[in-house]
Amino acid sequence: MRSRMLDELTEETLDILSRAGFIVREINYPEEGRSVDIVGGSGSRKIILKVVYNSARIGRREIDDLKKLSATYKASVLIVSEKYWRNEMEDDVVYVRNDIYVVNKNLLRNYFLRKNRPLIINLRGTYLLRIDNKSFARKRIELGLSRSEVANKLNVSKETIYQYETKRSMTSIQTAIKIANLMGEDVFEEVDLMDESLFNQPEVPVENKVLYNLAEAVKIKHLRVFEFSTTPVDGALVKDDKSVSIVQLAGYSREEMELKTENAVKMSSITKSAPIFIDDEKKIEKIKHAVKEIFGE
Repeated sequence: MRSRMLDELTEETLDILSRAGFIVREINYPEEGRSVDIVGGSGSRKIILKVVYNSARIGRREIDDLKKLSATYKASVLIVSEKYWRNEMEDDVVYVRNDIYVVNKNLLRNYFLRKNRPLIINLRGTYLLRIDNKSFARKRIELGLSRSEVANKLNVSKETIYQYETKRSMTSIQTAIKIANLMGEDVFEEVDLMDESLFNQPEVPVENKVLYNLAEAVKIKHLRVFEFSTTPVDGALVKDDKSVSIVQLAGYSREEMELKTENAVKMSSITKSAPIFIDDEKKIEKIKHAVKEIFGE
């Protein structure tokens, strides 16, 4: 049973994305333990969100599915929450849970409606800021300072300054304050909630027999296969920028079949994926021709 607070948080999230120009759909299948509550699309941008009052309540299966969904649909994934473990979430901090950004509704609103991008990341309880290496190097040169001089002023090593200028580095908030006082805030990299870092998530072996047999039957080179356990879609076949969403319907009651189908259609329409519904494993030989046609094979 969902709480009123969670329903309100979901409605506010839908409203924010809608006002930001996204076409949004709420997902309500499966009833328990699902990884997706909202899907949104705006032009080529796609976003998949999990809404939960306390992000600690998200299980490993949901996290894994969110990562695979990002790779499948080339969609940014985000968790919207009000608490991070026992603590109320701060409005200007992006939390990180297993490589997925977690934000509260206020930060979400500021990002999408006011175009205010955050700077601070909370990673395993530590507050960090990411250095923009090119801006850092350019500012140091503008100030006429050597790396050694900057290192002395910041009370860090010369090697650390070298890393700031040549690699994608992060620094503690204490050091970040010193950097800001010396160089200004422009040397920090803003956090982009529409992050694409999970788009290249690697495949894992699939256990779903229908998915495996279908992938074997179509015999398409460089085809990637992803299996989901917490969404209305059971898996997907992916090649380049095209995807086919597989929805299995065998063994479900009429009511559950209708609910699963309705939500799978909502997901596939926003993610621009071709849905294929399978109610009988024996039909794979017939289905493979439709799949090959979608991929232009």
